[in-house]
Amino acid sequence: MISDKIYIQINNKKVEAKGEVLEQILKDRAEFEAKQQAKEAEQQAKEATKESALAKLAALGLTEDEAKAIMGVN
Repeated sequence: MISDKIYIQINNKKVEAKGEVLEQILKDRAEFEAKQQAKEAEQQAKEATKESALAKLAALGLTEDEAKAIMGVN
């Protein structure tokens, strides 16, 4: 069973988050998730750029090892 309530622990007691506290928790969670998605997108873009550069260098006749050496990629 999934609950749509959020609980926090205060002095070893489980208390349901309500009002401003609940709003802040939800806001913080949304911000965290947005930052994580942006970080993942940035990493994917970097990887795509590296792959594109390697492909272009290979098209110029460099071996994969030579291209990686130029780019500092292992």
